[in-house]
Amino acid sequence: MMVFTIYDGLFAGLLLLLAAALITPLFARRRKLAGALNFSFCLAAGVAFALVSIEVLSGGARGEPLVLHLGGVSIPFLIDGFSALFLGLIALMSTLTAFYCIGYMEMEHYRQYGLGGFLFHYPIFIAGMVGIVAVDDLSIGFTIAWQMMTVASYFLIRFDHQDQAITRSATKYLLLMELAWFAIVAAAALIPNAGLGTPLHALSEGLGSAGTGLRALIYGLLLFGFGTKVGMFPLGQIWLPDAHSSAPSPISALLSGVMIKTGVYGMIRMLFWMVPPEVQTHGGRYLGLIVACFGVVTLFIGTVQALKQHDAKRLHAYHSIGQMGYILLAIGSAQWFVLNDNPLLNTLAVLALVGGLYHAVNHVLFKGLLFLCTGSVQYATGTKDLDRLGGLLKLMPITALVSAIASASIAGIPGFSGFISKWAIVSSGLLGGKSAGLIVLFAVIALMTSTITLASYVKFFGMSFTAAGIEWTRGNGVREVGVLMLLPMSLIAALCLVQGFFPLFFVGLFMQVFAVSAGSLVQPLFVDPATAASLAQSWAGVSLTLAPNSHPVAFVMPLVLLAVLCVAGLFAAWLRRAGGAEQRQAPVWLCGYQTLNGANSYTSSHIYTAFKNFMWWTGGNVRRGAR
Repeated sequence: MMVFTIYDGLFAGLLLLLAAALITPLFARRRKLAGALNFSFCLAAGVAFALVSIEVLSGGARGEPLVLHLGGVSIPFLIDGFSALFLGLIALMSTLTAFYCIGYMEMEHYRQYGLGGFLFHYPIFIAGMVGIVAVDDLSIGFTIAWQMMTVASYFLIRFDHQDQAITRSATKYLLLMELAWFAIVAAAALIPNAGLGTPLHALSEGLGSAGTGLRALIYGLLLFGFGTKVGMFPLGQIWLPDAHSSAPSPISALLSGVMIKTGVYGMIRMLFWMVPPEVQTHGGRYLGLIVACFGVVTLFIGTVQALKQHDAKRLHAYHSIGQMGYILLAIGSAQWFVLNDNPLLNTLAVLALVGGLYHAVNHVLFKGLLFLCTGSVQYATGTKDLDRLGGLLKLMPITALVSAIASASIAGIPGFSGFISKWAIVSSGLLGGKSAGLIVLFAVIALMTSTITLASYVKFFGMSFTAAGIEWTRGNGVREVGVLMLLPMSLIAALCLVQGFFPLFFVGLFMQVFAVSAGSLVQPLFVDPATAASLAQSWAGVSLTLAPNSHPVAFVMPLVLLAVLCVAGLFAAWLRRAGGAEQRQAPVWLCGYQTLNGANSYTSSHIYTAFKNFMWWTGGNVRRGAR
């Protein structure tokens, strides 16, 4: 009887993606057919990856390493709970985005370009990201995966290559990513006894025998390399806003939603898998504090810079930098806490790490959704400039609804996906009190920065959908996009709501991720029942175990809340009609600018002017008159 392993599923998915790269370009002249074929291959590969992820996270398969020998070259692979989570996220978003591409790449502006190159590089890009989370080295296997991901995404970013600004952005992206790759590979090469194909656990052992100066250099190079990929300040500002705003919107969704999470993946592996006992007892926790410092600066500067933008995609891109700052703060704080000999901080390390991982998953969804929503607006109107938009609520109601859900999620409004993860990150710092040191101050800054995020997305949604538009309120042929674009957006929006209303399911999932991932600093905490109970008490405010099936109230109460909201809505609708009052339509009083000529209207660039002027020193300023 033939027995299939998780690696059979992994390699089957990779082969399907490579087949897509070879076959779908042959049908590039028939754009929708080619897009449908690309989606079919991505769906099949995504199912294979999802089955692998489920098998590992459910405990059905242990994360045993596999070494692939290719002509004298050894490439180690490891699918444990941590890599399985990221594998599932890549599978989900790449499949939904491929479906969105079927309709989006029909946009008039892109019809001047052939789809052959796009259809070749898209599955290669996905395969490269899968490779990053599946290989278990920082040499041969890592290099192959990194180059597939980087080079393919470079060509996808510069798809609209007739625009010289876009080609410059893509080139800058390529140079920075290659520099990051060199830093990571150089760091691995400097580790004593490291060679080609050396797995991470052996690299960790080698770090234990390195001198203090060499060890600091190695960690510095790793921090630079993975920090560049994440978008950490000041490295992210160099490449991320230009690259993510230049690419076609579905590619932007993958870049911001998924690709930069490979940097988060590498950073967590570095902080929790590559800190041997010798380092833990000799200042290893200061590495976590350094990452947390970079995180709080990144989240504040990136978010303030985002507020200054009136190009919707650049606004989302700068917010990706800011949101990555929250994750860096969380994982840095967790490492700082776990290496302190303090039971309270050990428990808060679990809360911080779960919060950071939860926010990474949330960001995959709501940031991917925001880029897809902006792509739909650009598809319908021909612009992504918030100064030229407005009045789309009636013209594009479904896009407006899912944009509202995504905006509420990134702003951290209760009931939406971003609230729980931000709450966990902030509370893990505040609950530490005097024992947490600087982390308490960082948590306060993170909490205050969330209000800037809210202000930014009030601007985005208001100026796109509810404000009086300069051109689009008169119709101008604008209408809702088709089902090929609405369906994936609606599914992602639904997932954002599920994450917001049923957080303890995901908390249990993340606990399982680390419980089945051997060799990390925090694994003992995730399998300790006392720690789990303490975390649940911190999370829910009541004594609940983290096993979802053991506390049905955690699932019933959100449903009750939804039912109450529905009943309230129905009652409001009945009350509105109960008096028999007639409705009539009248022109809206527009405060003297009924002509909507653009010379006397309040645009995106005018919002929060005093605050933006006060924060000039943070950078990211938009030149007057720039579009």
